[in-house]
Formats: sequence, C-alpha cells, structure tokens
Amino acid sequence: MGMVVMASTASSKSSRCFLALALLVPALTWASDWRITPRITLSEVYSDNPDLVSSSQAKSDWITEITPGISVQRDGGRVKVHADYRMTGLIYASDSSRNDIYHGLDGKAFAELVQDWFYVDATARISQQLREGASTGDTGVVGVGGVGGVGGGVGGGGQVGISGINNTSQVGAYSISPYLKRRLGSFATVEARVTYDDVIASDSQTSDGKTTRYRLSAVSGNLYYPLTWSASYDRSDTNNSDSDDSSDDRAAINARYVLSKDFSLLAQASLEKNDYSGVGEDEEDYKSYGVGVSYTPSRRFSADVFYNDSNADDDDKYISGSVTLNPTLRTSIKASSTQRSYGESYGLNLSHRTRQSTWSLNYQDDLTNSQEQFLNYAGTQYAHNCGGQIIFSNSPVPPAGCFAVPGLNQNINQSQSDETYTSKILSGAVTYTRRRSTFMLSTYLNKRQFQSSGDDEKTYGLQGSWDLKTSPSTTFTLAGGVSKEEYSNGGDGDDLWNLGLVVTHNFDSKVSGNVAFRRQQRSSDQPGESYKENAVAARLNMSF
Repeated sequence: MGMVVMASTASSKSSRCFLALALLVPALTWASDWRITPRITLSEVYSDNPDLVSSSQAKSDWITEITPGISVQRDGGRVKVHADYRMTGLIYASDSSRNDIYHGLDGKAFAELVQDWFYVDATARISQQLREGASTGDTGVVGVGGVGGVGGGVGGGGQVGISGINNTSQVGAYSISPYLKRRLGSFATVEARVTYDDVIASDSQTSDGKTTRYRLSAVSGNLYYPLTWSASYDRSDTNNSDSDDSSDDRAAINARYVLSKDFSLLAQASLEKNDYSGVGEDEEDYKSYGVGVSYTPSRRFSADVFYNDSNADDDDKYISGSVTLNPTLRTSIKASSTQRSYGESYGLNLSHRTRQSTWSLNYQDDLTNSQEQFLNYAGTQYAHNCGGQIIFSNSPVPPAGCFAVPGLNQNINQSQSDETYTSKILSGAVTYTRRRSTFMLSTYLNKRQFQSSGDDEKTYGLQGSWDLKTSPSTTFTLAGGVSKEEYSNGGDGDDLWNLGLVVTHNFDSKVSGNVAFRRQQRSSDQPGESYKENAVAARLNMSF
C-alpha cells in the first residue's frame, strides 16, 4: 500500500507543483488494523493588519479558513505508520486575488519487509517555512491549520489565524531509507543503510536539495567480553539546485574493556571530512583519538572521561566525556563535552518531575543547514494536555485521553539559508499543575554562525501561559511573551511581544470550538519592519 500527496501553490518565481512521497507500506493484508480519522476545521478571522506591515500600510480584512484533514495510524509489530495531512483554504473578504490553498503533512512509517533482516523507514513533510531574510519573529503569527508559536517558546494565541503568511514559502520533503540489519550470533549486530532525501522549496531563495546518505555500522556482541566495541561510517552527498554542492564523511570507532563492576578502560577514534562553501582548512579533515576510563559506582552516577589528541592547529589536545546523574527516580541529568571540526561541542539534558510539576533544560549544537533541519523536523510541535501534563507532538491530533491546548504550539522554524552554519540551542521549560490550572514558562536562546559569510544571528525569548479548566468541557488559556533578535551586521535588532487569550469548549468527544484574541507588536531598526496587530477568531473543529 502506498500514499502519495500532491501539493501545489502559487509562487512569485513561477507556478510549480511538488510531489511529497508520504509513506511506503508493504501489503494490504493488515488493512483492518488501520485507524483513519478524517476531520475539518472552520474558522473566521478578523485582523487589523494580516500582512504584518507598518501602520501606515496596514489594511484590515476578514479571512475565512477551511481546513479538512485526515489522520492515519497503524502500530503493528512489523508495520508502523503515523501520518497527518491537512489542506487549508484561505478566502479573503476584501481581496479575492489573495485567496490560496496551503498544505501540511507530517508522516513517518516503518516496515519490516523480511523478518530480522530487511527494513524500510520513510518520512514526508510539507509546511510553511520562513523565507531567507524574513524575521524569525514572524514565526509567531503563521497560523495556517493552527500553527503558532515563537522561536521555540509559547505562542501568543497561536490559533488566531494566518497573519504573516506572505513571509513564508511552502516546503516539502521526503526521505526513504531501506536498510539491512542482522545479528551475527554473539559476534556483532551489523547495519547497512542508504537514505534518499529530497527537500523542495517553493517561492524561496533557498535551494532544493537532493541528498544521498550511506551508513555502515557494527556493534559487538558478547563473544569477546569483557571487550566490547562499535564502529560506524557515514557519508552524505548533497546536490543543491542554486548553490554549491556539499558532502561530508564521518567515521568513529569505540572500544570498552571491563575491569570490574565499577571500572572500564575506554578508547576512541574519529574522523570528519567536510566539503561545503566557506569551510576552513582546519575543518576539511579533522581527526582525533583518545583513551579514557569509565566509572559507574551505582545506578545514580556514571562518568566517561577521555584524554584526546587531534590535528587541530589551536588546541590539539583536549578532555572530553560525559556524566550521567540520576539522584532520584524522577530526576535525570546528562552532560557531555567533546570537540568537533567547528570547535568545542557540548550537550545537556536535564529533567525533573514532581507530583505537580515538570522541569527541563536542554542544550545541543551541530553543524547543519536549512534543508537538514527541515528533514529533521525543525517545525511545529502541537501542544496537548494529558492528565494535567503538557506534551508536544508532530501531529495536531491529540493522543488518546488528551485534548489540544490552543496557543501553546511550539515553532522553532528559522529563516531559510543556503549556507552551512553552526546551530547552538539552549531551551528550558517548567510546567506546574494545581487543581484546574496549568502554568507553563519556557525560555530559549538560539545562536547561528554562518560559515560562508561569517554572519552571526541570535534569538532569545521568554514565554508563559496559564491554562484554566473552568469545567470538564471548557478551558481558558492566557499566553504571551517577548523575544529578541540580534545580528552581527549591525543595528539594535528586533523585539517582538505577544499576548493572546483562547477560550476552548468541547461540545462532545468529536466536536470542539474556540474563540481567540491576540495582540502583538514588533519593533525593528529596519525601515518598514515594525508593525502592530490585533486579531480575533472563532474556530470549530470536527472529527468523524
């Protein structure tokens, strides 16, 4: 069985269509196990500035939004599918020439074609992404199909409507990854994988990108215990339509020799080869190797520490490793440090739960680009309330036993660029639930350093929300926050603040509605980039 979704949209460059391959599923024999849920959302939106332009140019309008969608799921042992597709039609009361249709798709599938031997992974995605040069603050107001949020934080009334849609382009992507994975007795488990990625950007200055990735890996069994080892090799080749092609190779070998229950000896070696526009000589061919020790006195503490040597010019010797702490069953902390071709690299994952609250703090960095971020889903995460705990998923459809929380959708979209860049993201959030109220506070810091131009970009912000359940079927959500953007090419940057209120009522298990209000304002040192907007919307959601 296969599913193919076609998406087309008008473009200032040209009229074009793109094909997104959604899911590959091997047979019809499991048809009875599929769960298919169609739905439709009807909205009426009023905005006094839907284009998010300066006050002197602002023109108010009423916009009718019609969004049919369908969710397809299967969780069988050998076939797993999760897909959500929606098509949003926008009808403008004052200017019918602006009427348009936008598509959204989030799909992933897994199939075991030959038992314990041959597998296929597949993903597909369509969404609205910021164009190159657009302000990342505008992510807070793109609302097609309920999208909202600001830079990884909480959106101010994210389901008010579709303000700022003119600053986006429709991007589609699919990935197909067949692979062989086999356990060779007690010797090792081996994997050979090839992945075909395609990112297709419409009405954008960002190149379309076709990437072929190869991966070989092996993880030892217990044949040589107390010696264990792992080895991997990855290569990717990317062809860009309007910019230089790129490629990279990465190889790694790790070994561990267990001396006792608490101590192990460690060894590692790695290689990175990068070929992209703007790469420095010290980043083209980066090698490192090291030896270390592992100490695990209890389940609550473990540490791996390496002493390394590399071919880096400025600091060829360095200490790396990771520490894991689990002081309680509800608290987990893992911190790591190493060195990559672009410099020092760190990682942090902290989580803590109490009976009424959840806490999290995360940091990650990588060498990446816009196409790769889109494939890895740097996009909208939809908020759902599950027993008083706010969780996020790729699908706007709440999991069983949960309900959607309008206005809390997270959106980490970034302006598109053809450049390779280092991405450093720090984010934290706390959720507190007491009786009928849920409070959420989140913060983020996102730094990007572009390798070709040398420009830097930094965005950071603080967002909060209060979710009040006044009855079993009615919820009030008040959300708002501030964000800041700074650029290395001068100026004071941009400031964006937003405040929204959403009242949601569940009429029954398949019908819900909400009324939303939003106020937002952006201050910019760039001429014509400042704006103010007030908006109100009524929305009806029905599933069948």
